[in-house]
Amino acid sequence: MARRKVSSEQLQNIHDLAAGWGRIVATRAFGEAGPGTDVDLDAMEEIAAAAAAGLTQGTFSTLLEQQAQRLGSEQPCPQCGKACTVQRHDRTLTVRGGQQLTHSEPICHCPDCRRDFFPPTTAAPPRRPRL
Repeated sequence: MARRKVSSEQLQNIHDLAAGWGRIVATRAFGEAGPGTDVDLDAMEEIAAAAAAGLTQGTFSTLLEQQAQRLGSEQPCPQCGKACTVQRHDRTLTVRGGQQLTHSEPICHCPDCRRDFFPPTTAAPPRRPRL
């Protein structure tokens, strides 16, 4: 699969944006005045971990679905070139930090070649069948 590098500047911008959302999470969790003196670091960490997990899930869900939508409803079989319907299959992904996400992954089946394939992000030209 092709890999597109993200610049350090883009990553810093995303980090800063998420830090801003962290302030919103803190306000939602404890109000404008912040946590009382009875709230320990463990409780704060629990809030931060829940926020990070939600942010990770939301980001992956959105990006993977946007990527899948680009495929359309049919993809050519890489073996014979026949147009095959794009279907979905749930797949569990483990991302950095060990968080598991369920992804509705696009998959195709070619009845002529009797093979399953995962559509590429860019369509490759079909190979010529050999007799």
